[in-house]
Amino acid sequence: MEENEIEEHMSEGSSLEQEETESGISIDSDSESLEESQNYSPSFWTRRKNVLKLLAAFFLLAAGLVLGGLFVYLSDDEPPATSQITFQLGETPVQNPGEEPVVEVAKAVSPSVVLVEIPTLGQGSGIILDAEGHIATNGHVVDDAESVLITLPNGRKIEADVIGSDIRRDVAVVKLLETVEDLTPATFAPSDDIQVGQLAVAVGSPFDLSQTVTSGIVSALGRVVSSYGCEVGGFNSAECAGISTIQTDAPINPGNSGGPLADRYGRVIGMNTLIYTDGIVEGNVGVGFALPSDTVVLVTQRLIEGEPVGTAWLGIRGESPDDGRGGAIIVDLTQGSPADRAGLEVGDLIVASEGRPILTMESLRADIQLRLPGMTITLDYERNNELFSTEVTLGDLDKFLAEP
Repeated sequence: MEENEIEEHMSEGSSLEQEETESGISIDSDSESLEESQNYSPSFWTRRKNVLKLLAAFFLLAAGLVLGGLFVYLSDDEPPATSQITFQLGETPVQNPGEEPVVEVAKAVSPSVVLVEIPTLGQGSGIILDAEGHIATNGHVVDDAESVLITLPNGRKIEADVIGSDIRRDVAVVKLLETVEDLTPATFAPSDDIQVGQLAVAVGSPFDLSQTVTSGIVSALGRVVSSYGCEVGGFNSAECAGISTIQTDAPINPGNSGGPLADRYGRVIGMNTLIYTDGIVEGNVGVGFALPSDTVVLVTQRLIEGEPVGTAWLGIRGESPDDGRGGAIIVDLTQGSPADRAGLEVGDLIVASEGRPILTMESLRADIQLRLPGMTITLDYERNNELFSTEVTLGDLDKFLAEP
């Protein structure tokens, strides 16, 4: 296989002839999976490996975080002790995009983008998070490496230690081993601001071509795809998760993994993570996926602070309605689970989480999976044609799976 030949992909979805259940939540046989009869490249996995063909029909609990506001969810009551990740809802890197917004975005974002290399194995991209030298990238970029080589925007090469990786969500953080003055941390936009059709600018290092800039639009929101953990542990493992992503047609290729997807104001709206492939064409075909900014921020913050990055657990099994209604119908419920303690029952139709519409069972997973154990959320549901709300304190999937 040539050096740049990348064929890792999540292959055709399984038939979904049966409901697959993991920790009390599953995909129903009638549920439609984004990955059925499609292949996905866990983007840009630039490892020189053999072809990886993964079944992409199973999704665990769910992905997607919408916590809004001023990103106060990042820690408890205390401000971060080490991280200086920037969250600006007003002032932005690009004040006036003008007639050439991509040019202005490239100028603003490129100083925050690095090349991440694992010598002799592969490479990806990364986003500078703070002045301390923390850098975000994808979990599949660092894989099981303990250290990586970082090339800064000015060409300087510095080693960095991998301080944490969450393969369920495909997010990792590395830290430079040398102090670097004048690092330019990225500015992140809240996921609430992202809209279908808006400008999307990708910056990264496809095929070792550092500081490459491409542009397109946000094609869709809430696309649920299988995480890197599914490739590592298998689709029946606790590491496997369905993650909610931003779909974009901005050209991204092997090597863009871990790099930013930015809006016209130079704010990072996502981390480029996956590309669609038909198994023949290895490069960009106009369908790429990025982890939303909220997801990247939450996970990197936890990794930097050394806090657990567990997986939230609701404790239901459900399916999408087939009568034209949106929502997720509870078809089974684990006794004593968070859903049970919150008063939910079999037959309830969950229609919203934290005020956000739940359209399918997949979108419910996409809402739960990337939250953290112990978080309390409000679920709206229909029962006997009446609308109710309940607060649910999410459980810990790992603890549930460890129970005898």
